[in-house]
Amino acid sequence: MLDRILAEARALAPAARRLVLMRFLIYVGIQSCYFIGVLGTLTYSMDGEVASTAVVVALLNLFQIVGSFAGGAYLDARGPRLHFALLVIVMLAVDAFCIVFGGDMSALTFGAACLGFSLGFFEPVSRSYPAYLTADAIELKRINSALSIVSNIGVVVGPLIGGAIASVAPTRAVFAFMGACVVLAVIPAAGFRPVIGVRAEGGGQDAGLAAELTEGSAGAETDRCAGGPSGRPAGSRSSLGPSGHPAGSRSSLIEGIRAVFSNAALSFLFWAGFLSYLGYGALDPLESLYYRDVLQVGVAWMGWLSAASGVGAVAGALLVLRIPVRRVTVQTLLVLLCGMGIGCLVYVGTPYVLVALVGQVLLGLAFGMIVPLQNTLVQMHAEVEVIGRANSMMTFGASAGGVIPLLMSPWLAAMLGVQGTLLLASVLVASFPVLVLVFGHQRIARIDAEAHPAA
Repeated sequence: MLDRILAEARALAPAARRLVLMRFLIYVGIQSCYFIGVLGTLTYSMDGEVASTAVVVALLNLFQIVGSFAGGAYLDARGPRLHFALLVIVMLAVDAFCIVFGGDMSALTFGAACLGFSLGFFEPVSRSYPAYLTADAIELKRINSALSIVSNIGVVVGPLIGGAIASVAPTRAVFAFMGACVVLAVIPAAGFRPVIGVRAEGGGQDAGLAAELTEGSAGAETDRCAGGPSGRPAGSRSSLGPSGHPAGSRSSLIEGIRAVFSNAALSFLFWAGFLSYLGYGALDPLESLYYRDVLQVGVAWMGWLSAASGVGAVAGALLVLRIPVRRVTVQTLLVLLCGMGIGCLVYVGTPYVLVALVGQVLLGLAFGMIVPLQNTLVQMHAEVEVIGRANSMMTFGASAGGVIPLLMSPWLAAMLGVQGTLLLASVLVASFPVLVLVFGHQRIARIDAEAHPAA
């Protein structure tokens, strides 16, 4: 597996390798903080229950949506260099607050909301930056797969480091590690130069360190295939929005809605993501309680099993490289979403930690294939001028689908128990993609034929 990963890394262009490294460094820190720093502190250090956990997770998800809209609009308006510079500032500020004040329940809740905003602001790095690098479908799939691989290596490494830190220090100490990762990510970001859609962001060469930092981050996960569904030839992307004004000069929310719902493929992907994540969201507030009350293991196990999921996800991202371009379709995505639900069922179906570990590997395998495939589909169908805002709408769909179960999880957990609620949620995750395939098969066929007319 390592040889395959190294071979794929060598096949990437220098700018893409810089983005992959930047994504990896920040994502390692994020993974250590979310499970250990937020949920671990709440569940183990503060003896949190279903209601308090649901509130914290709901706030984090809500502000992640807000951060995604803000990040997408800022990217479209200012470009990747300035977007990344602001991202670094935001994430370091959040880290500092959580380190100093995170031991108090109200402060942890506020810190979780701020962390959610920074995570949303971070999303365009993997979802939208690649549109500034290439318009070739094969290269696009390669970059998205590479980004998914390193992200899922981060899912392995981050929780392992977070668990190790939590075993010798307070759980909120992992935020210091996240801050260090953000600082290190500045190194590859500083030398990155976008290739497509380059704009005079903040004055070009004289814009100072902030602009140079972010220029280095612009690029490897969001592109369209040449001559794709948009009908524009490769390389014809401009820095102007659909109305002829600079991207981001008009209402970002309106442009994001227009970008998605005026495009049949994007609107279908939006609703498919919303329905598929409708059940998955119930796992967030109950997962740490499942570890504590059902599996009856300590906080470090949250890191170990998350790492197992990361191993599966790395394998999944490598498998995506084997998928022919003609199979990069909505139908394939829905089949994988169903597989994710099956992995969830294995994960939460028994009180045995070893079975949960197998479930995490299966869940990670499906998720590792879903992310690069989903990103590639959006990038193939979206215009680069609104790619940030279009992806913000996609994030909103998935996050909204995940937030709704949070409102019901305390009530359901009181009635069905923690494990019963998780099993119900897993059945929903597996069922919704099947329903979409059955009742939307004609529309799916049209979208896939549009993307691959020669297939």
